[in-house]
Amino acid sequence: MPTHFDQHSDPGLHDGNAVGISNAEIVELVTAFRYYGFFRIDLDSGLLYATPDVFKIFEMTYHDGPLNMVEFGHKIHPEDLPMVMEAFERASVHNETYHSIYRVRRKDGNHRFVRTVGKYREKAGTAGEVVGVTYEFFERLRTVGFSSEKQ
Repeated sequence: MPTHFDQHSDPGLHDGNAVGISNAEIVELVTAFRYYGFFRIDLDSGLLYATPDVFKIFEMTYHDGPLNMVEFGHKIHPEDLPMVMEAFERASVHNETYHSIYRVRRKDGNHRFVRTVGKYREKAGTAGEVVGVTYEFFERLRTVGFSSEKQ
């Protein structure tokens, strides 16, 4: 079922420093113009911690602390939930990196496509954790966007 993308595991492919772009600038550019949330799942407790953008993507009310897994699971299309869970399980059991594209139910009853990329990360004295990013997966053709925010 899952496909392995060997060419994406080469860290040299993503070296912005080779052209004078810092890691901070890469994050700024990748996250511009869309919600781009970050998460961490503690494998010992099973708790999922997420940034406000993850809550926005799933149309959940943001709060400090772990995300409500029951509410979170209900937001994922029932046909896609087993695939999402399998990807997470493989990553945590086999120390792999994964990506999933799946549907999330919106408040209006329609669905949006979401992409999650995660990886297993060791954490001393624990079973480890899975960390990753989630964003709405769409591309608008013939679109231009500008931001004049100065930092």
